[in-house]
Amino acid sequence: MRPRAVFFDLDDTLIDRAGAFARYVDSLIERYPAAFPPSLRAGQVALIHDWDRRGGSDRSVFCRQVTAACPGLGLSPEALWEDMSSLLPRLVVPDDGVCAWLGAFTAGRPVAVVSNGSGRVQRTKLAQARLLEPLPDVFLSGEVGAEKPDPRIFQAALARVDRAPGEVLHVGDDPERDIAGAARLGLATCWVSHGREWPRELPPPTFTVERITTRIQDISEVLAQWT
Repeated sequence: MRPRAVFFDLDDTLIDRAGAFARYVDSLIERYPAAFPPSLRAGQVALIHDWDRRGGSDRSVFCRQVTAACPGLGLSPEALWEDMSSLLPRLVVPDDGVCAWLGAFTAGRPVAVVSNGSGRVQRTKLAQARLLEPLPDVFLSGEVGAEKPDPRIFQAALARVDRAPGEVLHVGDDPERDIAGAARLGLATCWVSHGREWPRELPPPTFTVERITTRIQDISEVLAQWT
């Protein structure tokens, strides 16, 4: 019997995007200290993280919110996005456990990355995380022309691995874009929860793990069942 396939989201699934974003915010404070006066800094940082929504916010809206709340940056929303999209991907830190595990897991198995984002930004993250070699099949919304939960990005990956939806498990952290989007096509799903409760209004995922980075054993056990 041919091996089942696995699709992975990228941000906060295979890489610690939250950590990279926190380091980016720290870099803003270091480079533009006047924009973050000590008496306001904690509140400003909390708002920036809220507005980011773990990378799920509309980027133009997010950048307008930040530049309006922190006028001392002296940046237009467009300039802030250029700064963030250039610097944040380079702040991704490789996870040695994930790198080693994927190198072994992908041998002889159809595996692909299915992620929203531009090729420039997401491929830089993959390179920083040392994941380009074990994961050559990458489907990005900026390159495919459709972003999750749009079925077309999943269908592009399905065509590449030559598997029916029922032969594929999609692993991701976003309940709607990853889990509900994949499930609507008939894929099995694994939610990376990061300690969050599952939204009651959505059908539950097939599997749940708390995280993959620093906790590789949990996803290994799920995939041992699946594949």
